[in-house]
Amino acid sequence: MFRIESIARRFLFLGLFLSVTLGVRAQAGTTPDPLTTISRGSLRSILAPRHDLKLSSPAAGVVEKLYVSEGSRVATGDALLSLDSQQETAEVAQAQATLRGIEAEYERAASELTRAEALFRDKILADKQYEEYRGSALVLKSRRDHARATLELAQARLNNRTVRSPIDGICLKLQKSIGEAVERFEPIATVIDASVLRLTIYSDARLLGVFALGQTMTIEVQPSAQKTVRVPGKLIHADPIIDSSGTFRLIIEIIPSDDAIAGLPATLVLPATATARNK
Repeated sequence: MFRIESIARRFLFLGLFLSVTLGVRAQAGTTPDPLTTISRGSLRSILAPRHDLKLSSPAAGVVEKLYVSEGSRVATGDALLSLDSQQETAEVAQAQATLRGIEAEYERAASELTRAEALFRDKILADKQYEEYRGSALVLKSRRDHARATLELAQARLNNRTVRSPIDGICLKLQKSIGEAVERFEPIATVIDASVLRLTIYSDARLLGVFALGQTMTIEVQPSAQKTVRVPGKLIHADPIIDSSGTFRLIIEIIPSDDAIAGLPATLVLPATATARNK
């Protein structure tokens, strides 16, 4: 009973506090801007890299080699790490040997078929003999195509043992070391592209249709508690509709600088035209 009365007193005190606070604001005439006070969503977020990719391996295995260190720059296609691949390497070698043998047989059969076609046109070779040459070449061609597909499959399995960067950027993190086991599709590396930063904010209907794609926006960045700077940005995406949360998304790209780097808090500064339109 005492606990219930205590909770009730707290709510009563909170109600009185809010009533006094709102009364003081009303008397002072300091009503909040209806545009900048977003009831759903927020004009404030964190600057993020344009790409922040968590990479995984389509195959399981043990890390055999690391090709880069954390923080190093990588280009598209660069190997980051590879898994043990003795079995896959042997499968590729076996498939290559099989293909070479079948290709040699097919080339011989194709040459014999060419001679048989000349004899058949001159009425020297019987129909049955010609069909035997032709059938033999077709069978070997089919075996050659199958051997090629087998080699491609073996090569794909071998390629899956190496994780490569899909973008130009920075290898931010490696979650595994040499000798550690890796499961299929387990995140094992993070690659980012911070050459361009993105600010993603969510606003309610008050800003829907206010801005145009490609429009220059002003972003307020806070590099430290004592410093705030404004940098330009470009609107690259705006959701055309309000989603189920009652908000829509705006994505703004910013060129990084000494004051604007990934991870800093930033706020969209609404232009005067937008404020006037929504009054």
